[in-house]
Amino acid sequence: MSTSKTRIRVFIINIFNKYLSGKTSENEDQLIEKIYDRLDIHDLDHIDYESINKDIKQQVDAAIARKIKISNRKKHYQLAVAASVLFVLSLGALFLYQGKDTIMSLSRSKHTARDFPQLTLNREHRINLLDSLPVGTTLHKKGEGHILDLTHMERSQKVELIEINNPSETPFTVILKDQTKVSLNKHSSVSFQSNFGINSREVMAVGEVDFDVSKQQSQDKWVPFTVRTKLQTIEVLGTQFHVSTTIPGEENVLLKEGSIKLAHNHSEGTVILKPGDKAFLQAIQPKIMISSQSSKAKIDSWRKGEFYFENEKLRQVMDEIGTWYGKSIEMNEETSTKTLTGIFTRYNTIEDVLHMIALTNSVDFKEKKGVIYVTVK
Repeated sequence: MSTSKTRIRVFIINIFNKYLSGKTSENEDQLIEKIYDRLDIHDLDHIDYESINKDIKQQVDAAIARKIKISNRKKHYQLAVAASVLFVLSLGALFLYQGKDTIMSLSRSKHTARDFPQLTLNREHRINLLDSLPVGTTLHKKGEGHILDLTHMERSQKVELIEINNPSETPFTVILKDQTKVSLNKHSSVSFQSNFGINSREVMAVGEVDFDVSKQQSQDKWVPFTVRTKLQTIEVLGTQFHVSTTIPGEENVLLKEGSIKLAHNHSEGTVILKPGDKAFLQAIQPKIMISSQSSKAKIDSWRKGEFYFENEKLRQVMDEIGTWYGKSIEMNEETSTKTLTGIFTRYNTIEDVLHMIALTNSVDFKEKKGVIYVTVK
């Protein structure tokens, strides 16, 4: 093959790979997509090569008209025809293009929208999952969304970080190597190391993400599953929960079943959530607020720095106050069933809050060796 033809072939392959990475211009997109729509990888014997050649020739002619003097047009016209032929001959190889570590397979689709979920390797190599899939993975449609199965995805020594981003309006589900199901809402993403599931299971989450964590054992020990966000660290063994980081400076996690251990990344200590609990965290306040109810008034009060209680049992009230201030509060069964309604600022000391409760309710508080005891007056 001549040097000029080799250069043309390399140039065309680079443009095609550039398209798969989502880095082509609008004109390049139109050309590639027009050609792609005419291809049928299941019937290569009946590809309309003549039409494909015509499309490429028209595109090159347009470029020549913009950039090349009229006197040189004949020479570049011949180059355009040569490029057309080489491009068609290269298509078969491009569909099964092999890198040293990652083999990409191209699945035909008329949908080439850039808002389809993408997989990124090492924060650099972006793959539009509608066009291409890493070896060992599968993608299938379910209802309005899609499911990406990474269970048998081949590992690569050159790939350290894998990120999956969902810019679309429909949920996108990912099955990780350990069978954990991760559902990404719109504008949400997860990332994890390529050795996920070997010695540890750790995922970074952004946006709104649902987790259905599978249990996994290694050398007769349960392998914990850890989810990290900007504000929180969640550790589980096997459970279902929902993480949201969509509000700037605020995050929350809702436990659906099982249990999770939750820590604020800006403070020490952890809390344990029960099914139905919803924990809220803020960047400006290294405390965790746990609510067992979805009361909008309660959440709004928390955002304003207030405790909000509406006919809640004293046991639940003291649990919330004790967790916020890091104090242990004890009471007997009779006292725990009393109810309380009120709003108190979270920025006071625990002594001030308990004093306000004592003034408006028939209870008293005494502290002994770091433990606060609640008694009936």
